[in-house]
Amino acid sequence: MTRPAATTAVIAARAAAFRYAGQASAVGPFDFAAAAGEFHLISGPSGCGKSTFARMLCGLVPHLYRGELAGQVHIGGRSSDTAPLWWLTTVVGFVAQNPRAQLLSSTVRDEIMFGLENLGLSRRAAHERLGHTLATFGLERFAERDPRSLSGGEQQRLILAAVMARQPRALVLDEPFAMLDTASAMQAVSELVALRHQGCAITAFEHGPALLAGVDGLQRLALPAAEIPDEDFPDLAVEVPPFRVVVNGLRVELGGRPVLDGIDCTLAGGRVIAIVGTNGSGKTTLLRTLVGLHAYTGRVNTLSSDGHQTPRLGLCFQNPDCQIFNASVRQELRFGLSEIDEDFYRSVVRLLGLVRYEQTPPLLLSEGQKKRLALATVLLRPGLSGICLDEPTLGQDAHQRRFLGRILKRLAAAGYLCVIATHDVEWAVKWSDEVFLLQAGRLTTREHPRTTLNCEDLRDPAVSPHQQLR
Repeated sequence: MTRPAATTAVIAARAAAFRYAGQASAVGPFDFAAAAGEFHLISGPSGCGKSTFARMLCGLVPHLYRGELAGQVHIGGRSSDTAPLWWLTTVVGFVAQNPRAQLLSSTVRDEIMFGLENLGLSRRAAHERLGHTLATFGLERFAERDPRSLSGGEQQRLILAAVMARQPRALVLDEPFAMLDTASAMQAVSELVALRHQGCAITAFEHGPALLAGVDGLQRLALPAAEIPDEDFPDLAVEVPPFRVVVNGLRVELGGRPVLDGIDCTLAGGRVIAIVGTNGSGKTTLLRTLVGLHAYTGRVNTLSSDGHQTPRLGLCFQNPDCQIFNASVRQELRFGLSEIDEDFYRSVVRLLGLVRYEQTPPLLLSEGQKKRLALATVLLRPGLSGICLDEPTLGQDAHQRRFLGRILKRLAAAGYLCVIATHDVEWAVKWSDEVFLLQAGRLTTREHPRTTLNCEDLRDPAVSPHQQLR
């Protein structure tokens, strides 16, 4: 990607490249410039360096990441490597791919106020901006909630609100809409356009350009593709006996409020089941309940073909960083296993495309690779019969989403039950055997995706993504 840096740019990069400590190759080089009032969309396939480039443009690289920065990055007219990080944050706001990593406060209200207070606004001005922000992003009813108790999509909405409330001169957004339902995403786009009209330079790194397609004057830039390894889909060296999960009258309360209320369904091994719904509808809570992480009333019975309650379900979190902590992929996969079936181990590593990364530090993997690593660690647990995956397509391009779909089909063919919570309706329809629509804690639709299910029936009511935004 080549774009000459403008002298009036709020953010400018010339031949900027970064090599992480311990890595042989660097990400980049990149040339880029964003001036006041410009809206840039930077796209590219998984693993091409989007997140690293985003960190360069806001100053996190090189201040918070060990490695070697080459070339030049200027933010607000100062070199990013010599300007202090606290000063860089007064110029550019950053929304990371993982919103939970940016949460600081004990309430939603305080999360937004923290940034406003650091601007030195008067108390009256800060509270006026707080009220406007809560209303605009639909966060008023969550004002006194602990941000960590929100769903992933609600957390992403909060971080967008908190950063945008500060009205910085520039915004750098790394997959800012990935966890949002359609209505929330379109509202966020509208607010970004309004901020752009106030002179903010906005740079969004996104896989899916459709949401921004109607933005007037949008400038598109594409990063070159990283090397894509050949896909390998070996048969797994395991066969899961038939089983089913029977759910009757399931009710879950969190913080004194009902999240799930009256769930009834039967899930059979050997199938891929998708659960779709808006932010806060209870998708993550349902997955956590199925694997035994939440107290509930009603019944959740996991039954083998002979009626014994022996099958076990595992869970891959929405944020894979919560499940990986070892120094290499190989150590992560083998951690805590006293005995390892080497044939099964090799088949899992091959199926999930991790062979070439076994000696790589997990936190240096792309988001999609980290999600596959988390899936592999769960699959290697003894006695596993099914797996629940929370938003597994987040941060992945079309190739990686297709790769994941084929992996899940291969797992189902081996007898595993795969339950997926996702906002990606098109992907769910293509790769699942059944789709459940979860609304306000209840399952309201259950259809076979390739017969009677219409994608539009599962969409959130919202303005068309292609509406012109000026």
